[in-house]
Amino acid sequence: MWYHVSMKKVSLICIASLLILLGCRGKAKDTGSASATPENVRIEITAVSPAPAATQDTPWPYPSNENLFVPEATEPTTPEPTAVPTETPATERYAVAEGIETVAWLSDTQHYANYQTNGIPDIYPVMTRFLRDKAETMKLVYVVHTGDLVHVNNNEENWKVARAAQDLLNEIPNGVLAGNHDMDPAKGGYANYWKYFGENQYNHQACYGESFENNRGHYDLVTVCGRNYIFVYMSHAPDKKAVQFMVQSFQKHPDRIGILCLHDFITTEGTLSEAGEQLREQVVAKCPNVYMVLCGHRYGLYTLEDAFDDDGDGVKERTVYEIMMNYQAAGKEGGGGYLRLMQFDEENHEIRCVNYSPYLDDYDWLDDPTHKEKRYEMDEKSESFTIRMPWA
Repeated sequence: MWYHVSMKKVSLICIASLLILLGCRGKAKDTGSASATPENVRIEITAVSPAPAATQDTPWPYPSNENLFVPEATEPTTPEPTAVPTETPATERYAVAEGIETVAWLSDTQHYANYQTNGIPDIYPVMTRFLRDKAETMKLVYVVHTGDLVHVNNNEENWKVARAAQDLLNEIPNGVLAGNHDMDPAKGGYANYWKYFGENQYNHQACYGESFENNRGHYDLVTVCGRNYIFVYMSHAPDKKAVQFMVQSFQKHPDRIGILCLHDFITTEGTLSEAGEQLREQVVAKCPNVYMVLCGHRYGLYTLEDAFDDDGDGVKERTVYEIMMNYQAAGKEGGGGYLRLMQFDEENHEIRCVNYSPYLDDYDWLDDPTHKEKRYEMDEKSESFTIRMPWA
């Protein structure tokens, strides 16, 4: 029994050994090594190539003989954005360079003074506050108002609004005159004008020269960019005595450049009005130092160039600019708060006129095509423009 089992085990072992030997030979045959045995099988070993030297282009960590791992892919780092310098805001056109000084000009502010009745916003103080607050930026030396301070002469609320707005200019030399609405004979004449804008409201100014009938007319002596000027004012509908005062004022200061400030001088069509024709002959033609006339009253913007022969030689050697500015018919807010800034540039012998509304923060009403309505008869070339100083 034992022998039978042992022989059986031996037979199984022999069969297993034979199967193993046959399997090995099969593998050797498959690999092309028919005579190889487990003891002499040659194992090929492939050498590991040396790691490349590190360069600036090789990412860190990089492969080496000791560490053959591939670094995990990472998202590329987004570079910090390059700082973009803040854009310098454009210089406001009301700002002036060194050596240039500004004379501001308002006219026909009447609807702003009557805002409580007609529903127009309180624009008047916005305009004068702007002049006060930006005076240094503009090198503002003087402010002109060519009349119609109020709309309703016998409404004292109108006058209080106008006076409060003009009071914002108390630290800046300025002059006014009465327009037709300010002295309407049917509504009290000059009574309220004299009460709110009489001589005692202005004669404290160092520039104030002489008064005619309690500031119905007057003149101011002003220096702009080192040159001496005389601004002569006369209210609406001057009579013979008023004409005489204007002529004598210019004649008293022949060495000063004369600027005549009136209410009525040019029509809506851009021609001289009846009053303008008379004053041209009776004042402007007779005063060789007058080079500019400023007026309002009629709707529109105009700049006329006139010439005079002062020495009788047949050559008109004196040029006079006759300029009208009145925005009261522009828009639905009594003129939109536009005013004019006359920038005197003595070095270049020119005056640049800039029209600006601090209420709308807008330059030039007429640069919008929808504003060029026929009935206003506004001259686009007379809005923002430059003129040569004819006296230079």
